[in-house]
Amino acid sequence: MRVLIGSYPWAFDCPGGGERQLCAYYEHLRALGVSVNLFDQWKPEFREHDIFHFFSVMPGSFQLCEHAKKQGLRLVISPNLWVTEETKYWYPHDEIKRLLAIADRVVVNSKLEAESLARVYELPLERFSVVYNGVEDMFLGIADGRDFKSRYGLENQRYLLNVANIETRKNQLRLIDAIKPFPDLKLVVVGLARDEVYRDECFKLAGDQLIFVGELPYGSPLLRSAYAGCEAFVMPSTLETPSIAALEAAATGAKIVITSVGSTTEYFADQAEYVSPDSTQSISEAIDRTLQSAGNSELKNRIGRNFTWRIIANNLREVYKSELDIVGSADAS
Repeated sequence: MRVLIGSYPWAFDCPGGGERQLCAYYEHLRALGVSVNLFDQWKPEFREHDIFHFFSVMPGSFQLCEHAKKQGLRLVISPNLWVTEETKYWYPHDEIKRLLAIADRVVVNSKLEAESLARVYELPLERFSVVYNGVEDMFLGIADGRDFKSRYGLENQRYLLNVANIETRKNQLRLIDAIKPFPDLKLVVVGLARDEVYRDECFKLAGDQLIFVGELPYGSPLLRSAYAGCEAFVMPSTLETPSIAALEAAATGAKIVITSVGSTTEYFADQAEYVSPDSTQSISEAIDRTLQSAGNSELKNRIGRNFTWRIIANNLREVYKSELDIVGSADAS
């Protein structure tokens, strides 16, 4: 089994959850003994592999994926896309449909995502495989919230945490508006700014209630400390599938406030507060309920049982094996 992993050229210019997923698959599949390489356009080596696993349905991806198929590779695509009949034309519908139509296997992060994509792009549900998102084991360990508070002068300050790139989809502007009734709270945002105009609007509305940390090294003690020290992790995005950062926060023991749009309920069940991303009141009320709740370890335990990358990588390996079994059966006949 030889797997080649690829994505669109600028994916890692401002990496997000999809890129974290790609890296986790790469690392943990290799730990399982699977031969995995990252696609290099200067040395593509298609013929040395059996499977081409492409991440995203970004415009312009069709030709590369089609070429891989012509070289005899099985094509696996991870769309990382939540789309409905109402929102399908927010995206390049025809191009995405054309790309997914040539995939031998579409790997999605939830059953809900599979059903939605199958319906919108008129694909058989049998072509989809659910491989959940996950967290590294380190997030399940004990973290000390005092380290992050000390670094950023928050020793006597309660804060909400949002780990995400600043952009309209992550909905930080509405989140800032929603915390105005809580003047004693700070909002800490960890990430990059994908949209500088939107970032400036957030800064202007928030005033000194916002602390923008910028990017922290993935899995660093300081990031885990940020998760551990927050009053709640808040992700009121316009959609999530389901937010790897939210999974990490939950694994660390943080209380979760998250969008209801996407596949979040399939991961967090009844252990999170869900919000309507277009309603400031919904977000504000969910934050208020969360601040008053005691919290418990049930969600942390759920993450540990079901959503670690070690478990997920093994499930993905089985998907790959099934694709190669199809090839073997065809050759035998």
